Amino acid sequence: MTPEERRIVASTGVAHGLNHSIDLVYGAVLAVILIEFGTTNAVLGALATVSWLAYAFTAIPAGEMADRLGSQRTVALSIGGAGVAALMAAAAPNVWVLGVALVLIGILGGLYHPAGLSLITRGVRSRARALGIHGAGGNLGTALAPLLTAAVAGAWSWRAAFVVFAVLSIAVSIAAFRSPPDGEATRSDRPRPRLRAQSLLVPLALMFVINACFGFVFRGLTLFLPLHLSQNLGFDVFGFEPVVIGGAAATIALLFGVAGQYAGGELGERFRRERLLVPAAALTVPPLLVMGLWDGWLLLIGASAFVFFNFLAQPTAVAMISDYAAERLQGRMYGLTSLTGFGVGAFAGLGGGVLADGPGVQWVFVMLAGAAVLTVVCAMAINVYVMTRSEPEGISPV
Repeated sequence: MTPEERRIVASTGVAHGLNHSIDLVYGAVLAVILIEFGTTNAVLGALATVSWLAYAFTAIPAGEMADRLGSQRTVALSIGGAGVAALMAAAAPNVWVLGVALVLIGILGGLYHPAGLSLITRGVRSRARALGIHGAGGNLGTALAPLLTAAVAGAWSWRAAFVVFAVLSIAVSIAAFRSPPDGEATRSDRPRPRLRAQSLLVPLALMFVINACFGFVFRGLTLFLPLHLSQNLGFDVFGFEPVVIGGAAATIALLFGVAGQYAGGELGERFRRERLLVPAAALTVPPLLVMGLWDGWLLLIGASAFVFFNFLAQPTAVAMISDYAAERLQGRMYGLTSLTGFGVGAFAGLGGGVLADGPGVQWVFVMLAGAAVLTVVCAMAINVYVMTRSEPEGISPV
């Protein structure tokens, strides 16, 4: 990578980590909020669903902003605005004000992905590798958020946890990081699928379905994994509260996503991405079933294995969107990607909350396994479609 490419990857990696961190504070303190406000998992899950829908539907204007106004400005607005909304969450006197704050976090946080992803794919040639590093930054934030949130909540309160991440987000937003001139990107040197223009619509549509499944699984995992581990891990570590143990165990599992993202980015540059996506997606199903059917050490091992393989597939899947879309439209395409992923993913909060209140939180992960199976089917369909319709001479994506 050139120095400019490395700068783009580093700055977006930090922003990506904070974007997910501030979004995950709520899930990490769900059990404490449940007690303080005297409500139910279904209500809190429904609030998460509304917030995530706001996150999803912001993606369309975010993609337009990234294409027209510049990706870096959109990223800065997203991170700083979400930080301000987190301060409102910290001061919430009841569950309904908290819900409004969560919606604002969703609206402002939802600006990030179309802008950050399009900045990378237009500005870095080795896009799968860059997306892997960017994803690893997001995973590092995802992994550390439950631990840091649980530690702060255990020492002070869940409100203090929101304040900590709010301050970090605002600080990063106002920090002087130079904005690269949009539009000076170099296209990837990797061979691209040679398909007729109309044929590209089919793999793009299937990628949106895959991304919806990934979003559903990701939202269900990050909201309910700390709760599942705190209830079913069965460990007593130095007398810590279950919420602290659950947050720490979730961090251990989610750290495997950092390695998965990096490995996935490297593999995405070495192998045909359509072929790589099939086994990567298939390897996520068994660990989810283990998480749903076992507890104790097997639960932690299953969670760690799932996180690794799930995020191994992410850089390949994200890079495939840019493989099939014209450069001038990539902000909008990633806007649609975020809409499908986070929009469908939002319903994991409601569905998972109902399951957690009913047969138990472990059944959330059986539900997620069903979404993972659909991902495998779509990945296989893309692989067959592209391989059977590739041409010696192709035209640019549309």
